[in-house]
Amino acid sequence: MLTIIPIYLFWKSYYDLSKTHNRTHWAYGLLGGSIFLISQFIFVFLIGLLIVAADLHVNVPDFVLSLTAIAFAAAVAYGVEHLLKKNWERNPRDVRETDLLDQ
Repeated sequence: MLTIIPIYLFWKSYYDLSKTHNRTHWAYGLLGGSIFLISQFIFVFLIGLLIVAADLHVNVPDFVLSLTAIAFAAAVAYGVEHLLKKNWERNPRDVRETDLLDQ
């Protein structure tokens, strides 16, 4: 339940970024939410693997693990968004591509 709000926020953030730089809106919106969910899953999987592999007898509360996974996933999603923004600012898409029939 805690991840619904960040998923929406990253979806909206990627959507607005792609709209600003003339890219496909929905595809990049879905990319933002997917990056958040996948990175959260990978983080929890690696923590579980580390606990099992190192034979640690740790009792991590679910709430703490969930908040840590959300923070990690948010950092990854923000990092990818920042990389996309820098790339799109260096390589802008021309707005006149759709006006070819009018010329």
